[in-house]
Amino acid sequence: MTSDVNGCIAEAGCFKGGGTAKLSIVASVLNRQLVVFDSFQGLSPNTEPHEANIFGDSIKGRFRTGEFRASLDEVYDSVRMFGGITACRFVEGWFQDTLPRFKGPIAGLYLDVDLASSTATCLKYLYPLISHGGLMYSQDGDFPLVIDIFADHQFWNTQVGCSRPEIVGLGRSKMLKIVKPSCSTDQCTSEVDQ
Repeated sequence: MTSDVNGCIAEAGCFKGGGTAKLSIVASVLNRQLVVFDSFQGLSPNTEPHEANIFGDSIKGRFRTGEFRASLDEVYDSVRMFGGITACRFVEGWFQDTLPRFKGPIAGLYLDVDLASSTATCLKYLYPLISHGGLMYSQDGDFPLVIDIFADHQFWNTQVGCSRPEIVGLGRSKMLKIVKPSCSTDQCTSEVDQ
């Protein structure tokens, strides 16, 4: 991330705050705020039929309502102990309630939300706020239902409001990466996966 890319670092989905602590150190070094979005109630109610990841490992039954729950106090304590708490701002609530109110800009976005529905909500509301040249990572790239969201050209056009960008690792890697194109229109985005 270069210093000319404007905005905060945002994390959606933090569980117990291990990754948040690391990102808070990065935010501190870069003199940026880390905005952490989480329900702090675990996964939202869902009926997504997850079976196996792209590597053949079973994930059936792994994403139940309330799974991966940690309290805000628990996350706060983890970051205070192992990270840079002064760089953090915590936004508590379900993504569909909190993300539409957030105005950005975002220089870097990290998604760890597990569900296809949560991924769609995050992309819809947060991807448009990423500054040109900004970065987005998702660590859920090994879940077929999440891959379907990232790969869906119609979703990008109608819900996100732009052409689908180049997505490094799509369908092949747990970690997905997008560098938001540095042009003013979405016509310069690539439709080719790397």
